[in-house]
Amino acid sequence: MNTESKPLGRARLSQPFGWASAQSRAALGTVAHCRWRLRFTALAVALSAVSLWACSVPVFRYALEKWAPDTYQATVFHRGPLSAAQEALARDLTRDGLAGRLHANISLQTVNLAETTAPALLELWQQSGTQTLPWLVVRYPQASRLAGSIVSGPLAEATLKQVFDSPARKEIARRLGQGDSAVWVLLEFGDRQRNDDTTKLVETRLNYLATVLKLPAIEAQDIAAGLVTVPEGGLKLAFSVLRVSRTDPAEETFVKMLLGSEADLGPLREPMLFPVFGRGRALYALAGKGINHETLDEAASFLIGKCSCQVKELNPGVDLLLAADWDRLVNAKSSADRGLPKLPILPEAAPEVVTITGTPEPASPVSNGLPATRGQLLLMAGFTLAGLLVVVFWLRKN
Repeated sequence: MNTESKPLGRARLSQPFGWASAQSRAALGTVAHCRWRLRFTALAVALSAVSLWACSVPVFRYALEKWAPDTYQATVFHRGPLSAAQEALARDLTRDGLAGRLHANISLQTVNLAETTAPALLELWQQSGTQTLPWLVVRYPQASRLAGSIVSGPLAEATLKQVFDSPARKEIARRLGQGDSAVWVLLEFGDRQRNDDTTKLVETRLNYLATVLKLPAIEAQDIAAGLVTVPEGGLKLAFSVLRVSRTDPAEETFVKMLLGSEADLGPLREPMLFPVFGRGRALYALAGKGINHETLDEAASFLIGKCSCQVKELNPGVDLLLAADWDRLVNAKSSADRGLPKLPILPEAAPEVVTITGTPEPASPVSNGLPATRGQLLLMAGFTLAGLLVVVFWLRKN
């Protein structure tokens, strides 16, 4: 296996391969997909042109601090009133139940089949292909525009246990909360040697990237504006790999979630790699021969580059369903990074008497207009909004 390091090209402001098809990315090791490159590079240029006020905070850190996870949709189908035990199970899918205590990004709706006439809900129930009630279906967030579901099963404790958490998801949240720039989840497939070779390739390249990639210098104005809570120099570049077996019963829902994060991943019989960053956002999947130096370089460069577009929906990726108190994790890590300020040791000295003479200078006049910095921010915000509207129109047209 060739693990020879090669120099990096210029860091991308956006990731064209992230929005190409999974089959295209899986074949990147042997086929040049120029059409995808041109199409999505053009979109990247348009987005970068929109972002007149790009902040200096890296994408992975801005996502951790500012991008709230999208909410998964849980639907409980029933006919007639729920029993007390069933109501308790359903309540666990709300903010007042277990989901709220675990800070899981999920919401609940209950559907009484004896009363509802909504075509979309009836179709969703028919797709479950069962007559068992009550029945739980958990779907991807609306913002993802993914039609599939990650859970479809009876409303029972065993089903809920799979919904909220798993060992791998818990480890991802722990690493991201501790400051990892990204956790690269390797979804295994095939024999052990093949997965070991893929892991070695990824780890070797990521270790090399950690020595050559440089985090952007965070500007003081971005710290003052609250775009990042860590002090200047408080960020670190750290990548880690987490292997997940497709056959692990404890990860059944998580595996299904990853495979459904793009419409065409299911048929691929290859090891897959998902860079997860921010508050549990999977950037996209690399598969088979698409897991190579070039694609790893591009994904890593995007994640540690400046956040050129702060609107989450205009960035690639799908939020995962995780149980994590992100605000607490971010604040705890930020406080630890800051530490206590070092106070200077002042020498003892006798008090000194100073005589002030002369007339005081006149006070500076106060400007009647807006402060320059605020006016500039409003102007740039207006340009950015106009540019976003242009991009949305372009996306709808194409």
